[in-house]
Amino acid sequence: MSGKFLLGLIGDTMQRIYSDGKDGLGENLPKDWATPGKILNYRCPKRVVKLINKVRSTTDKQEQVPRPTACDGFVRLFILPSDMAEKPEAERAIAAYMADITGDEKWTQPREIKTLTLEHRMAASRLGFLDAFIALYTHESWRTSFLEGTLPVFRFFSEQVLPLVRAKQAGDRFAVARIAKTYSPLLSQEALRQSKDNKLLLQNVSKAVDGLLELWKDDAIPSLLEVLQFVASVNLLEIPEALKPHASGTIEAAAENTSVANELEDRQTERDIAIQAFLNTPFSQIEPMTEYLSGKAHFDTHQGVKGLEFERVMVIMDDSEARGFMFKYEDLFGGKPSGDKTVEATKRLFYVTASRAEKSLVLVAYTSSAERVKSFVLTQGWFEPEEVILDLSNAAALPAN
Repeated sequence: MSGKFLLGLIGDTMQRIYSDGKDGLGENLPKDWATPGKILNYRCPKRVVKLINKVRSTTDKQEQVPRPTACDGFVRLFILPSDMAEKPEAERAIAAYMADITGDEKWTQPREIKTLTLEHRMAASRLGFLDAFIALYTHESWRTSFLEGTLPVFRFFSEQVLPLVRAKQAGDRFAVARIAKTYSPLLSQEALRQSKDNKLLLQNVSKAVDGLLELWKDDAIPSLLEVLQFVASVNLLEIPEALKPHASGTIEAAAENTSVANELEDRQTERDIAIQAFLNTPFSQIEPMTEYLSGKAHFDTHQGVKGLEFERVMVIMDDSEARGFMFKYEDLFGGKPSGDKTVEATKRLFYVTASRAEKSLVLVAYTSSAERVKSFVLTQGWFEPEEVILDLSNAAALPAN
C-alpha cells in the first residue's frame, strides 16, 4: 500500500515510563520509512539540554539542541542522607540557595517552584495533609475516585463545607447565600414551598452558619467529625450516605459501649474504618489536600508532569520515603547495571523530570551512599563537580557558574 496509506507514529520513547504497551516501538521499521526527529528543544535552557542529552546517550543516542535564544540556565544536584530529619527544612534551604546562585528571588516563594515527588504521600507530608490523605488513599477501592477528587466523602468537605467556611470567614455574604441556596436542605425548593416565612428560613441558615464558625472560636482546630456532626445537627447541608452513621454518632456511640465492641468490630467494614480515620483528622487538612488533588498546588508527582513545563523545578528522589517498586533511584545511581528494567524505567523518569525546567533545575537525591551517587553522576558526565553538593551547610559558599 506504499503511496496510498500513511501511518504516523509520534512520540518520545525516552519518556515511556510504564511497562505496559508495545515493546520496541519504532524498531525494525522498513528502510524506506521516514524517521523524523525532534531536534530543537524549545523548552529547556542550554545547561538542562546538555544534561538530558547525557542521560539519554546510553539509551537511544538522540540529541537535541537548545533554541538559539535559550538562556544558559542552572542545574544543581544535592545528595543528602536518606535518614536525615526535617527534609522539608533542607528543601527550603536548597531553594534559598538556588535563589542566591540564580539571582531569581522567586526560588524563595514556594508557589513559584514546581516540586516533584515520587509518591503522593511525600507531597501530602510536605503540604500538611498526610493523615487525612492516608485515611482515604489506603482504601483501595476508593483510590482512583479520591485522586480524581470525585469521592463523595471527600467532596462533601472540599466542595461544600470548605467554601462555606471560607466565604463566611471572608465576610462574603453573597457567596454564603449562593452556597446555601445550592446545597442546604434549609433552602430547598420543598422547604421554600412549605415555609410561610422565607425571611425566617434565611435567618435559620444564617444562625446555622454562625454556629458552624463557632467551632473555630479562640483559635480552636475542629476535627472533620466535629464539623460533620454540627452540620448534621442543624441540617445545614445534605450529608452523603456514607457519612450519615458518623454524623449521627451511632458508630462512635457503639464503639464506646464495651459490651458490643467485639460485635461492632465484626460488623465494621473497611470503608467505615477509613471514614473514621479520615474524620478524626483536623479540618485544616482539607484545604491543602483540595488544592493538591485539583492540580493547583506547587507539588506534583514525577509521573504526572509529562508534557508540562515550569520555570523552576525541584525534583525530590527518595526511595526510602516513596516505598515504591517500579522506580528506584538507588538502582539508577550505580546500584545495578544499565539494561536492568528498573534502572531503565528510572532513567527515563529522571529524563522526564529534568526536562520540565525552563530556567533552573535542582535535584535532591536522598541516599544511604552519597559518595557512590556522586561518583556515578560524575563518571557519567551528567554533572560538573561544582554542581554536586553533599554538605548542605556549605552550599552558600559554593561558587555559581
